[in-house]
Amino acid sequence: MWFKNLRIYRLTGTVDVSVDRLETELAKHAFVPCGKAEFSRFGWVPPLGRHGEMLTHAVGPFTMICARRQEKILPAAAINEMVDEKVEAFEAAEARSIYRRERIRLKDEVVLTLLPRALTRSSLMYAYFDTQQKLLIIDAATPAKAEDFLESLRAVLVELPVVPLVVQSDVSDILTRWVEHGAPQRFDLDDECELQSRRESRNVVRCRNQELESAEILSHLKAGKRVMQLAAVWRQAIRFVLSEDLAIKRLRFEDKIRNEAEGPDDDEVAQFDQDFAVMTVQLRAFIDDLVSEFGGLEE
Repeated sequence: MWFKNLRIYRLTGTVDVSVDRLETELAKHAFVPCGKAEFSRFGWVPPLGRHGEMLTHAVGPFTMICARRQEKILPAAAINEMVDEKVEAFEAAEARSIYRRERIRLKDEVVLTLLPRALTRSSLMYAYFDTQQKLLIIDAATPAKAEDFLESLRAVLVELPVVPLVVQSDVSDILTRWVEHGAPQRFDLDDECELQSRRESRNVVRCRNQELESAEILSHLKAGKRVMQLAAVWRQAIRFVLSEDLAIKRLRFEDKIRNEAEGPDDDEVAQFDQDFAVMTVQLRAFIDDLVSEFGGLEE
């Protein structure tokens, strides 16, 4: 359940995201497995999985929700092989080459034949509301996945006035300053960055497992490159990679944080509850410090 990525959004208007309302509305769009002739299904499931029935999990001002996507697995090679066999049989029976539209129809027939027997795979996506700070935080590795989640949530709530988190300062300029002059209090540089030329966007240098204060990195900055992505550590507690759009990837909580959440070995519900409580408190402080370093929120 510990988040690995952060896409952070601000609630910009008045919207009821109380537990009662979320439970009511999410239940109308609860997850239902794929039917025999369906490629995929999306719906809402209990964050506690098989250990829970509620579609929300609340701890103080934090409310977690979870979406499940199920997809049928149809290997392209298997489909093409069956289509080729049908095409050969068709051309032999008709004594002519098959037309393109006929091949497409045969492919559709193959897919419909295979769908009921296809295996399925599922993925879960978690998010939570911080109702005090008016934030929605999604564990999504890409903007597209986050937007898919938001679209599904808008279908539930009818309207969801959110915008990506935006700060006063230029994030790339601040990250460049961190590498040039050292990270501020509460932060330390890690061993990874991505540099981009100010004049040519395709001129990119990616560095991993490298001392960021080295002469080599500084020479790139002197040549006119700026930091677009940077790995850092917050309070020796959270490791992360921050991009210039304030997306956070490869989030990792250090052992001292996870140890705070240790609960009874045989109570998975209590452990989930404790993990969520510790994670959200830490992430709130982490986000506050980040926003402060970048000049505060843009109004």
